[in-house]
Amino acid sequence: EDAMDELKCTALALNEDETAHALIYSRMGRGAALLGGDAYPMQKNINAADWAARDTLQLVLGDETAEVFGQKDGSFPAALDALLYARWQAKKPGLIVLSCAAAEHNAQHLLEAAIACAVARHAQPGYLRYLVSDNAFCATLSDCAEWLIEADEKTAARLPLPKSDAVRCVPDLSPYALRRTRMLGGAGAMAAVCACLAGVETLGEAFKDEDIRTLLGKALTEEMPPDAGFSRTENLQYAVQVCSYLENACAGEKWPEMGENLLARYVRAILPAITEYEQKHAALPRRLAFAVSALIMLYSGVRPDDQGVYTLAGKDGSMPVLDRAEALRAFSRLSCDMPCEALAYAALSDCEIWGCDLREIEGLEELATEQLRDMQLLGVCEAMRKASK
Repeated sequence: EDAMDELKCTALALNEDETAHALIYSRMGRGAALLGGDAYPMQKNINAADWAARDTLQLVLGDETAEVFGQKDGSFPAALDALLYARWQAKKPGLIVLSCAAAEHNAQHLLEAAIACAVARHAQPGYLRYLVSDNAFCATLSDCAEWLIEADEKTAARLPLPKSDAVRCVPDLSPYALRRTRMLGGAGAMAAVCACLAGVETLGEAFKDEDIRTLLGKALTEEMPPDAGFSRTENLQYAVQVCSYLENACAGEKWPEMGENLLARYVRAILPAITEYEQKHAALPRRLAFAVSALIMLYSGVRPDDQGVYTLAGKDGSMPVLDRAEALRAFSRLSCDMPCEALAYAALSDCEIWGCDLREIEGLEELATEQLRDMQLLGVCEAMRKASK
């Protein structure tokens, strides 16, 4: 939602001097078609032929999952096809199309959807060539306080965007997407687990807790950054942005929302970071290993209620857990107070939980056993302090 707000403001800024115009399709009724500063609510039909004839139209922003009113199938690809087909018929130059979906390779997915619409509706070889060759489909990524656009130099020079630190063109989004997954995604997941174990209610409060903040800070700066071509200084700057984003933009997130799909987030971010660090340094990253141990300690307390919903015991009663049922079922056979050697072995070896046997990471079973023992005997906060050293 924040990304779509940013897009809307960007498009409004484009139209202030009436030199460039943008057409926006967004989710949740938040978008508008903007022409010469006039906003047309999405609920009104948008005349594709009228838009297509405008020489000032340069840019289309949209989310392929958006509902577009006035289109037969209500989809953004269908609306885009109608617009571009009318523009081809009017012999107008191609547009820059920015895909704002959250998925990876979102521009490629959008182009494929637009081609499918074109084949089904028109079957015009000339239009298909125009669609693919004359229009630039660009992927985008919303990353902390920045909106990144994947564009070559030629397309970037055509983009009618205001100069802003918040909007930037890059030739390849892949390294930025990887860093976002590892550091922003990994820190958010790790913060949620540590906060819940420590009895902290929100992400904002978690970043005010000295023990959690210290642990996360060292993990972010020393263990999470991927080998993606960024300098140490760039990664340190990004770590600061991540902390600021989670502490402020996500400050009010509580359990269960802040802990939703933790296992998937660990598999995408934490586990690859552990493997990469171990291969590079021939040693385990102790803070990321603690993130795994902490999740084991947390989830080993899950139990199904009378309705089959898995819950954790909290200070104000039971708390639902929003994660994969099969994995939670496996964790429900364990207990957070069972012998730490047995707990580490059972949890790490269960492929139903992680998709692989984590004991194959050299030294992880022994380190997890030590960290689980620390949490059992010393308490979570003292165990975090020890892992942070």
